Amino acid sequence: MGVFLKNGRYHYKRMIDGRVYYRSLGIKKGQESMLSARMKQVDDEITATAYGLPIPGRATTLSEYKTIYLKHKAHKKSLDRDAQRLDYVIDALPDLPLKQFRMTHFEELERILKEDGKEPATINRYLELLRHLFNLAIEDGILTVNPLAHWEPFVEHGTRRALADDEIGKVFGALEGIKDDKRFKSIRHVARDLVLFALATGMRLSEIINLRSDQVHEDAISLPVSATKSRRRGISKQRAKFIVLNAVALDVIRRQPESADGYVFRVGRRHPNIVFYLTQKIREKSGVRDFTFHALRHTASTIISAHSSLAAARAVLGHADIKTTLRYTHPGLAEQRASVEKLGDHLLGIISK
Repeated sequence: MGVFLKNGRYHYKRMIDGRVYYRSLGIKKGQESMLSARMKQVDDEITATAYGLPIPGRATTLSEYKTIYLKHKAHKKSLDRDAQRLDYVIDALPDLPLKQFRMTHFEELERILKEDGKEPATINRYLELLRHLFNLAIEDGILTVNPLAHWEPFVEHGTRRALADDEIGKVFGALEGIKDDKRFKSIRHVARDLVLFALATGMRLSEIINLRSDQVHEDAISLPVSATKSRRRGISKQRAKFIVLNAVALDVIRRQPESADGYVFRVGRRHPNIVFYLTQKIREKSGVRDFTFHALRHTASTIISAHSSLAAARAVLGHADIKTTLRYTHPGLAEQRASVEKLGDHLLGIISK
């Protein structure tokens, strides 16, 4: 760490974690009386830059604070999804200093999300993410008030469900008509395999499109994850999520052409929005009006629990809490009828004794 004179101006040098930082102090020879205060200011700026902290005295914009927020939340399983949603918000709204955001900005964001076909539940997730971000900015001393403190979420209709067997057939029928459609050039060659792989594994879309070849080991996938979706006390021993692959999933992987970038599936961009227009087309051609890609995960969970057990479905989907798996399991009417019939037979057997 030190000050040096170059071309008649003072400069500052400091090393942090093996990296050297140089800054001009903006002070000429002969202005040494200002040197001490300016050195302190520049030293604080370098420290903030090195550790990803807000730069003192400078208004932090949303795009700048996004990096800080993601570092704070590095433990989250949904970190990639949070990053993608924040990128969406930064593209949709002006990149203002955090202090300048008002409720009118978020009303505009809600309008944009609605026009983009987002459901009320999804819009809630975007705004909840931003509210958490602003709360963290308050903890960091950047804000004193959360502009979303009085935001009220939309009523969620809970429309997610498992697909029936005939609906699965209709979805694959719709995919046959899409593979030759040039409007889906970034995904059409792999759309059917993405859907089939989601059904065969129960994996999330973001996990599938970001799956790398080196994460596939014989008949299993190993994905690095933290133990929980939210921070909890103590240190977890869980370092990876293991997904056992069945013959259908293995066959999908084997027929993918080798990719230079190391990813299993070749898609135009690795962002969940890549299936937005594909989903719309599937709804139109299949007649399954509420089809979503995430419904495939619900469907996989339901099939597994019906043929095996709820505990098995929990293991496959990688849920920390079996209550989460319950929300992904949707018994059909036939299964419910069979279950209540068994219950009735059991009760009759007890009563008749």
